[in-house]
Amino acid sequence: MTKQLILTFAVFCTLQARANVQPVQEDTVRHYSRYEATELLQFMQPAYLDGVVLPMSRTGNWFVSIAGGMTAFLGTPLGCEDLFGRVKPSYSFAVGKWFTPSVGTRINYSGLQFKDAELSSQDYHYIRADLLWNILGRGYARQEQVRWGLAPFAGVGLLHNSTNGSNLFALSYGVQGQYRISRRVSATLELSNTTTFQDFDGYGRPNRLGDHLFSLTAGFTFHLGKVGWKRAVDATPYIRRNEQLVDYANCLTEENRRYAGQHDRDRRTLAELKKILEIEGLLGTYSYMFGKESGDGRKTYPVNNYSGLNSLRARLKYRHWDGTSPLDTTALQSRNGNLIYSYPPSRDALSEHDNPLATDSTTFMYVGGECVGAPVYFFFSLNTARLTDASQMLNLDGLARVAKKYNLSVKVTGAADSSTGTPAINDSLSTARAEFVAVELERRGVPTGMVIKGGIGGIANYIPAEANRHTRVELFFPNPERTSE
Repeated sequence: MTKQLILTFAVFCTLQARANVQPVQEDTVRHYSRYEATELLQFMQPAYLDGVVLPMSRTGNWFVSIAGGMTAFLGTPLGCEDLFGRVKPSYSFAVGKWFTPSVGTRINYSGLQFKDAELSSQDYHYIRADLLWNILGRGYARQEQVRWGLAPFAGVGLLHNSTNGSNLFALSYGVQGQYRISRRVSATLELSNTTTFQDFDGYGRPNRLGDHLFSLTAGFTFHLGKVGWKRAVDATPYIRRNEQLVDYANCLTEENRRYAGQHDRDRRTLAELKKILEIEGLLGTYSYMFGKESGDGRKTYPVNNYSGLNSLRARLKYRHWDGTSPLDTTALQSRNGNLIYSYPPSRDALSEHDNPLATDSTTFMYVGGECVGAPVYFFFSLNTARLTDASQMLNLDGLARVAKKYNLSVKVTGAADSSTGTPAINDSLSTARAEFVAVELERRGVPTGMVIKGGIGGIANYIPAEANRHTRVELFFPNPERTSE
């Protein structure tokens, strides 16, 4: 009969599916994007744009230079001494900043002495502003540090002759070579010339350019603030990765849509099968195929009350059990009619006989002080007496039902996590959690006198630490001696 029923249902579904098919023209080629999720989520090594660096902030790439060398004066009139006969020592000090790897500015001070047309020594001071152009600076766009630098420069300033008191406008130009010793120290060599008016040394025509100061200096440059340049990151790989992620998300959305449609079809098929089984009177036999459903149509599952495990334990321990519940207050008779058990049992009876033992949801151990079945734990949110999940209330319903049915005592023990909070707070919190569960049990009809509640404060007995934030509920048989009184 069952095989015929299943065959009939299969044929019915096939005919219905063919009747629902409508001739629709659609593209049979579908595009599916397949990506490895691990590959899409891997860290990407940045790629840099060739020849592009980012400007440095205001606090970056400042420098201070100190140098010393020689200066030779060539003027109009020239005088009778050659170039080397006019050499005098000089020094310079500069403060500047590089705005890009190629462009920088500085304020430079130099001076000491020079020989005029009459070969007399005169003192001078020169302060100027220079613009520098490092022709090797583009190397920073391809590497972190560039050892060599070659920077032509030009500037304007004010030249002061301390001997005759003249202050003349001057032009400067030259070239600076640089070698980076370390990240913050460089060696420099500079060749420059300063051009001013002919009467700078006191000899010659005014307002005519003609006097020159040639300088060769060597020294050190110290780099201040943030040093170096940030290379511009190429955003193209990240854009491509983002497009792949969007494509992968769309692919997952399409698969979810197909699975949702398949699930809906399966649900309708099961509903039809359930109707047929109900008509044939076989719904009880095949009810395990459907489970239980909540009011909104979703399947719900029974709470595990350990009945299967406890029943097995009872059958292994009590080999003469005939399947009759020991909670029946009437006398239990064996198959031959002899009285073998009565409830409540005495301690002597339990020790002398292998009495039958079974319950509908828990294995009741008739041993003084031993918990009935397994303890049930209720877990709470941090620093609150609020359950982490409201679905735990189902366990309270089951505990209250068993306690009322068999007149059991209930022990409620609250606890807190000792890794958080002070001992005083944990004591109060554990008591509040026990009180919460006790009140819920009393609301479900458990007599107040049958509930024993208390808190044990902060504990660290369980891993993870969140498991210590709980209330433990245990069921016990009433004390037989107290019952007899």
